[in-house]
Amino acid sequence: MPKTCPIDTLKLGSCVDLLGGLVHIGIGKSAKEKCCPVVEGLVDLDAAVCVCTTIKAKLLNIDVILPIALEVLLNCGKNPPPGFKCPA
Repeated sequence: MPKTCPIDTLKLGSCVDLLGGLVHIGIGKSAKEKCCPVVEGLVDLDAAVCVCTTIKAKLLNIDVILPIALEVLLNCGKNPPPGFKCPA
């Protein structure tokens, strides 16, 4: 399992910032527009690891943000492994 993200996580920053705001309002079109282009060239597992790296870098609550992030990845056509957890 990869432990590092192959892209610049700063690119995912605006996506993850948006996810933090979606905790209470749900996922909309803007999440796909912000997040999908960034993860487009990544394989499923790398995309999930990148999201984890970015959530941790922003010191956000991983337990709250990760399920939303994984749902957005699914909406972007990515399929993280079932039961995916961020690497420690």
